[in-house]
Amino acid sequence: MIAGLVALVMGLVALSVGWNQWRYRKQETINLLEAAILRPTGEEPLPLTKLDWFLKYLQAILGFILGSFFIFIGVAVILDELELL
Repeated sequence: MIAGLVALVMGLVALSVGWNQWRYRKQETINLLEAAILRPTGEEPLPLTKLDWFLKYLQAILGFILGSFFIFIGVAVILDELELL
């Protein structure tokens, strides 16, 4: 039962990450760590390369796929534990 709940939570987190990445896929965003490093120095972030754009799309798609997969596994494990499957 615990494994099913863990898989379900992991799936929901991955799905929400995928949703956020998809929502901001066309904007030039930087992560919090890079912003924290650049703020005290006053430097501007480097422009995104084609690889960066590709990885943004890939992260969003993988979030949707893996999130759905883990949610499915979590539900299957929970239903198996409850002997409903």
